[in-house]
Amino acid sequence: MKANYHTHTFRCFHAVGTERDYTGAAVSLGLTTLGFSDHAPFPDKDFGLRMKYEDLPAYLKAADEMKKEYEGRISIFKGLEIEYLPQYNDYYKALRSEYGLDYLLLGEHMYMSGGIIKNIFFAEKTSDYVCYAENVAEAAATGSFCCIAHPDIMMINDLPWDKNCDKASEIIISAAEKYDIPLEMNANGYRRGIHCYSDGERFPYPDERFWKLLCGSDIKVVIGSDCHVPEQVCDGAVSAAEKKCAELKLNLTEQIIG
Repeated sequence: MKANYHTHTFRCFHAVGTERDYTGAAVSLGLTTLGFSDHAPFPDKDFGLRMKYEDLPAYLKAADEMKKEYEGRISIFKGLEIEYLPQYNDYYKALRSEYGLDYLLLGEHMYMSGGIIKNIFFAEKTSDYVCYAENVAEAAATGSFCCIAHPDIMMINDLPWDKNCDKASEIIISAAEKYDIPLEMNANGYRRGIHCYSDGERFPYPDERFWKLLCGSDIKVVIGSDCHVPEQVCDGAVSAAEKKCAELKLNLTEQIIG
């Protein structure tokens, strides 16, 4: 892998390392492109485990400094991983036009359900997956996001695969195809290790049952390290994702912006 657009820093309170640490690691590992996409703050709400809104200017300044300092050695892009919540559509536009971000990575952890913000990590039933998927599809339609991060992250829950999983997967994959937006195979799921679920032993994500649905399609797939320490920029988990993409003959790409 020569490009990674899914990079976190100490600013999100559950990762370590500065922008300089990650840039240095990326260069030493032979990457040609590094995108910073720390967990985005919202101006009026704190969902926890993400940078503070007042820290956003410092984050962008640090990314700009790395871009200038490492020019000619590696291409640096500044982005954010952020949820789609329809009431923030103007904010997404401002992040690009006013804050100068290069991209927004859709990381749909929170989603709207019946006027309530829910967390997909705590789904109670598989029908929640369908609602989550509908939010992802709505986000893709806005054109605000360059990639759908960990689209199968719903499978972190211990709920057996059923028709709702099929439906949710179909909604997400159809949206990716319709709006020509890449789906990210997220390496951090491999770092979480194999767990014993009620439907068998598996990684929480990537879930092979989801990714098999893309076999033979032209839908773009990108590997995201989702690194939370510099050493993870391109590690064994990334290699596992690369191997799985090759095994399933997915349409792998390394360019999602520009």
